[in-house]
Amino acid sequence: MSKIMVKPEGHGTHAVFWGDKPVAFGLSLDEAENCSTFLRASLRVHRTHKLPGAVNRRV
Repeated sequence: MSKIMVKPEGHGTHAVFWGDKPVAFGLSLDEAENCSTFLRASLRVHRTHKLPGAVNRRV
């Protein structure tokens, strides 16, 4: 899995990268952190839904 990270862009803005690919840019630090947190959480949910029996455990 590629690493999700926040990097400073310059002029007080930040970018969110997924591996080497920029996902979002021109964000404040708080916005970039929120974006990266959302991406990580969505990946966890995606992996959970791939597990056999995941739907049965949620019911």
